[in-house]
Amino acid sequence: MTRNSTVVLVGSLLLFSGCLSANFTPTSGRLYEPRPSNCDIEVFSSGVPDRAYEEVGIVEGKGTAWKAELRDVLPAIMEEGCRAGGDGIIIGSMDLFGEGKENVPAQVIQATVIRWKNE
Repeated sequence: MTRNSTVVLVGSLLLFSGCLSANFTPTSGRLYEPRPSNCDIEVFSSGVPDRAYEEVGIVEGKGTAWKAELRDVLPAIMEEGCRAGGDGIIIGSMDLFGEGKENVPAQVIQATVIRWKNE
């Protein structure tokens, strides 16, 4: 295999492989014990909950190529919210756009991780 063929092959694999990531940034001065990554976390997409809560932090998830849809990115955000000790996430923004010279589909979702206040 020639060097040019190798570069094209690796580039194609990267382009079509899709990428998925989620990162948590704490916004309160308090850290909580992580919950299992598959915990039962509530998702609020059309408003805020009607019970008292406190903000734990912000999670941002990004998916590219064939992993750029909500159904791909949301589970990664939920998992990161569980790891942060959250009881729920409030979806804040969802941006779908083309990235790079090839205009590869990408989606970034930001959500607030919350914990219920004891009443």
